[in-house]
Amino acid sequence: MLFGFTGVELSLIIVAIALFGGILSGYPVAYAISGSAFVSFAVIAALSEAGLLYTLVDNKGMMEHVPVFEQGWEKAMLSTESVWAQGVFSRAFGGNVETLLAVPLFVLMGIALERSNIAEDLLTTMAKLFGSVPGGLAIAVVLVGTLLAASTGVVGATVVTMGLIALPTMLKHGYSKSLSTGVIATAGTLGQIIPPSIVIVLLGSIVGDMYSIGQENRAKELGTTVLKMLGEPAVLSTGTLFKAAFIPGVFLALLYAAYALGYALLNRDKAPPVQLGEPDGYNLTSYYKGSPWLVLAGILGPLVGMVILWTGLTASGLTGSTTVNEVTTYAPLSDGVVPLMVLVSFMLTLAWALRPSYDRVPIYVGLIGVFLILLADWFFVPGNAGGGLKTVYYIIPAVMIVYGLKHAVIRLMEIESIRVVSPPVILIVAVLGSILGGVTNPTAAASLGAAGAIMLAAARKLKDLGQSNRLVIWAALAVIMLLLLRGNFDLRMTLDNISFDNKMGILGALIAFHVAVGGLIYSCWVLIREKLMNGILNETTKVTSMVFVILIASLFLSLTIRSFGGEHYIQEFLKSYEDPRVLLIVVMIVLFFLGFVLDFIEIIFIVIPIVGPVIYAADPNLMPPEWITILIAVNLQTSFITPPFGFALFYLRGVAPPEVTTMDIYKGVIPFVIIQVVGLLLLWNFPIITTFLPDLIPAN
Repeated sequence: MLFGFTGVELSLIIVAIALFGGILSGYPVAYAISGSAFVSFAVIAALSEAGLLYTLVDNKGMMEHVPVFEQGWEKAMLSTESVWAQGVFSRAFGGNVETLLAVPLFVLMGIALERSNIAEDLLTTMAKLFGSVPGGLAIAVVLVGTLLAASTGVVGATVVTMGLIALPTMLKHGYSKSLSTGVIATAGTLGQIIPPSIVIVLLGSIVGDMYSIGQENRAKELGTTVLKMLGEPAVLSTGTLFKAAFIPGVFLALLYAAYALGYALLNRDKAPPVQLGEPDGYNLTSYYKGSPWLVLAGILGPLVGMVILWTGLTASGLTGSTTVNEVTTYAPLSDGVVPLMVLVSFMLTLAWALRPSYDRVPIYVGLIGVFLILLADWFFVPGNAGGGLKTVYYIIPAVMIVYGLKHAVIRLMEIESIRVVSPPVILIVAVLGSILGGVTNPTAAASLGAAGAIMLAAARKLKDLGQSNRLVIWAALAVIMLLLLRGNFDLRMTLDNISFDNKMGILGALIAFHVAVGGLIYSCWVLIREKLMNGILNETTKVTSMVFVILIASLFLSLTIRSFGGEHYIQEFLKSYEDPRVLLIVVMIVLFFLGFVLDFIEIIFIVIPIVGPVIYAADPNLMPPEWITILIAVNLQTSFITPPFGFALFYLRGVAPPEVTTMDIYKGVIPFVIIQVVGLLLLWNFPIITTFLPDLIPAN
């Protein structure tokens, strides 16, 4: 044994050297990973045949040299190829193909929004809205980063876009270079964690299998079955991960904004208030005794109250349903109606708060409609009611709500910030709402997001050209109608006996579908005519191809590691830690440092399949699998901004003006790295931050 290392340990070192050498060589990452797999296999095979890579095995008191390829490199290669042919490829692309389909769709969604200048509008509007507050431009960057993260999920695009648009503006108005670069680089990485995140989608395609394998291994050790051990199947869906990631992502964004405000209050000369927009012609504060805090209370107070009420109803078992021994018991209120009514009520009360001098009768009518729907849902509509019965009881209150919303929307659209922010926010609510509400799975929601982004981009272009976007608006309304019909009617046309109300639902869905498709085709034609579609599709193809080629390459590398027992060796080493939390800390430290030199895609596809069966074998009551996954995602996000190798820092360096040095960027992100560590510690000590929303909105 060389330097006291066994043959397997030396083989792992050879693989690591080949991998990092390939990545640092400058070749495309996918080629570097696959090339390192073949090169390391060839080197290990040659050294094994030469008798230099071996393991000492005790055979009746005699220590024998056993080569790492015990039956020769030819047998190892054939075995590796057979494993690939018999399951690895199908497991990567067959079992997870539906989840992985969400990747190109979410990428298309993000790039369409980026190319349509919607991101530029968001930054400009938020800067006008918050600029007069100390550190307001930094707070605006955090808010826009959060919105772009939730609507694109692509870190590089977000950092570059905000670096090109926001950084010159911040520097021009006297903001310090370190704060400006730090907040842009960090806010841009929120796409790593806030759903719909590509990281969460890719993790979801891997960790579901890892959790299942880990719990099966634990059940075997305990001499029982997974169902007896857990009381339920070991399932971890991407939708559950989206729910688990939402609160931590928003929480981190709030920490960033709080730091920017605190920094500005202590260093007013380095983050001065800036008046970018025209004064409020409506003079809103005059209706609130000149106090901006009363304005804020009027805007957010009703929302906070409604969310607390919703949480209380859910915690007391008054919403949703429970299934015990295949018998479902329904609570008085539907878990689909309550959040929808919370959203509608917020829109109505927001219009009331921001335009208090307008006629309040339409707002009252809409709120009464909300109350009547909740009343009907509680007393007259059972949990298993069909769409027809719901329509009978909901139709009149729904008309009242539509009447109120019509007036509310007209009033809200008078406000520039809402007019600019509302389209991407509506898209985010539609995508995440359809996932969190159980209406669709993440892949279908990604399709909705991609179509919505294309229509938004077309509407934005038509506005620039001074042309009507009425067809796009009708298509968007048709999509909303489809979601409502999908949630309330059984739209399966293959059933033998279809009830009358479901037939009406199917008819309505067919009409809405054709209107939506017509609007989508028209939107595509607008983007093709204006020569935007070509760039969107080219960039989407590049990013998607990179992801899937890296996936294939990482599978080759994993098979090389498996061929000489490296995977088994690593898992046995990890199992030597008796405390699963200590093991998770070790894995987190390793992932953090790997994040300096490997992109998150390589880490997810190379490292997680090796360590996953061990860390996900812990008792889910002690270490919930969604909690583990979100910790990993936040950890990867932290490595994105950690000097000197954080990828977000390189993205920003590429678009920063010459007067901004690399050291300015490093100094700027250090406070945010500390915030990330604080956030990780809070997530570690309070798992409820990640488990609260999945428990509040269980999978349907």
